[in-house]
Amino acid sequence: MITYKFRLYLKKAEEEKLEIAKEVCRQTYNHLLSELNGRYTKNEIQNYLLDLKVCYPEMNEIHSKVLQMENQRLFSNLSSLSKLKKKGHKVGRLRFKGKNWFKTFTYNQSGFKLIKTNKRYDLLHLSKIGYIPIKLHREVEGNIKNITIKKSNEKWYASITTDAIIKRECGTKEIGIDAGIMNYIYDSEGNAYENPKHFDKYHSELKTAQQSLSRKNKGSNSRKKARIKVAKIHEKIANARDDFIHKLSAKLIKENKFIAIEKLNIKNLMSISYNAKNIADASWGKLSCYLHYKAESAGCVVQDVDPAYTTMDCSFCGTRNNKLEISQRKFVCKKCNKEISRDYNSALNILARGKELASMEKASNTEQFVQQDASMKSEAISLNSK
Repeated sequence: MITYKFRLYLKKAEEEKLEIAKEVCRQTYNHLLSELNGRYTKNEIQNYLLDLKVCYPEMNEIHSKVLQMENQRLFSNLSSLSKLKKKGHKVGRLRFKGKNWFKTFTYNQSGFKLIKTNKRYDLLHLSKIGYIPIKLHREVEGNIKNITIKKSNEKWYASITTDAIIKRECGTKEIGIDAGIMNYIYDSEGNAYENPKHFDKYHSELKTAQQSLSRKNKGSNSRKKARIKVAKIHEKIANARDDFIHKLSAKLIKENKFIAIEKLNIKNLMSISYNAKNIADASWGKLSCYLHYKAESAGCVVQDVDPAYTTMDCSFCGTRNNKLEISQRKFVCKKCNKEISRDYNSALNILARGKELASMEKASNTEQFVQQDASMKSEAISLNSK
C-alpha cells in the first residue's frame, strides 16, 4: 500500500462545503458514541445511521461511505483503548470530539475520482461535494482504495491510499549505526551524518511568535491569527525533519543489505537528560521506524540491538572501559591500546551484536521449522498406519 499526500487549492465556496462535511462527520461520530454501550455491536451501531438520517436531514448531503467510516473510526478507537489496557496502561473512556479536535473525513472505496487536466491544477471529484482543484505533483500508481481529506493549519490536503506495491533497491554492505547529538548518526564504515538540528534553525522565529501569542487576548481574532502562525512554524520544523529522515533512511536502505541499529528508550532518555530538547528534535525513533518498513519492501534486514555498553566495550578485543566520560570523544583501550572515535567504536560494536543476534534468530527459526516438519511427518505416518 502507498499513501500520497497532495495539497488542495480551494475557493471560499469549496472550503465551506468541506467544512460542512467535516462538521457533519464530527456530529455523526459524537451521536454514534453517545449511543454506544456494551450491548451494541459494530453492525448495530452502523444501522443506527439510518435513524440518525431521519432526525438530522443534513446527513443526507454527505456520501454514505463517509458516514460509515465514522463508525469504523469509533470502533478502531475502541480497539486501540482495549490494546493499551491489556498492556497495563491506564485508559479512560472515549471522549466526544470538539471542533478543534476533528480534522479529517474519509471516502472509502467509492465516491471519488481523480481527473488529469494538464493545467495548473488537476481535479478531485468528491461525491455530494463536487470538483476540487488539486496539485498532483507526482503520478498516482495503483488502484485508489480510499481518500482522506484533512485540514491542517488553514490548509486542506488529500491523502490518497492505493494498492500499489513499493519497489525498493537493496544494497550489498553491512553496517552498524550509532545515534548521537553532535553527529546525527555515525556508521561502522566511518561515515558521520551531520545533525541538521531543525528546531534550532527556527528557534528564534518560534520564540518571537510565541511571545506575540502570549500577549493576545483570549478569544480575539488576533490571538487566532497568532496561534496559526505558531502552528505553521511547528509544521515547517516537522516537515523539514520528516523530509531529512525519509531521505536518509532511503539512502541507507539503498546502500546496505544489513543494518544494525540501537533500540533506544527515548522516553527514559528524555526524562533524565539535559539534552532532552535535542533528543526530541533528533527523532531517532522515527528513523528506526522508517528503516524497518523500507527494509521490508526492499528485502534487506534491520536488526535492533541493545545499546548497553556499546560505547565502553573495545570493538577489537572486547575489554570494557567503565571510566569513559561523556566528554571524551576518543575511545582508548587499556589492553590493546587501540585509539578510535567513540562513535565509530560504538557503531562497530552495534554491527557485531546485530550480526550475532540475526544469526541466533535465524538458527532458532530453522530449528522451529525442522520441528514442525518432523511433527507433520509423524502425523502423516500415524494416519497412514491407521
